[in-house]
Amino acid sequence: MTDTIPRRAATSRTITFGHTGFITPDIERSVAFWTQVLGFRAEPIGERRAPWLASFIGVPGAHMRLAHLFGHGAHIEFIQFVSPPGEAIRPAANQPGAAHVCLRVTRLPELRQDILDAGGALQGEVSEITEGIARGLRGLFMRDPHGILIELVEIPEEISDV
Repeated sequence: MTDTIPRRAATSRTITFGHTGFITPDIERSVAFWTQVLGFRAEPIGERRAPWLASFIGVPGAHMRLAHLFGHGAHIEFIQFVSPPGEAIRPAANQPGAAHVCLRVTRLPELRQDILDAGGALQGEVSEITEGIARGLRGLFMRDPHGILIELVEIPEEISDV
């Protein structure tokens, strides 16, 4: 049984989506992959180590490097912890808390190979989608070189030109 979350009275609060972030063990490799293979544009890599950071992110002694990537209507942030470094994990695709990025693409077989050539990995295989909003399209799940899940859904090229 699923617990329900109590509704709160309407307020004048505003919420807008800012970005999605991922922790990486190698920010240069992540930026190279996401810009060169997936076509994002990166802002210069920055560094954060001010006292406010540890309490803000909840990691004592936090010192990190970060990069903001933009493209395809999205804003993605990559963070590498200089200290304290975390232990790399590779969550299963069905593990609660695992996340993924979905990209709608053309020329899926070519992109699949480009991702593999750049150090990415297969999570699934190209399959026809038979239900839901992407019904009739093809797609698969892959991973970037550090294990971040990427869902690729192929859209026909004539639709992408609209």
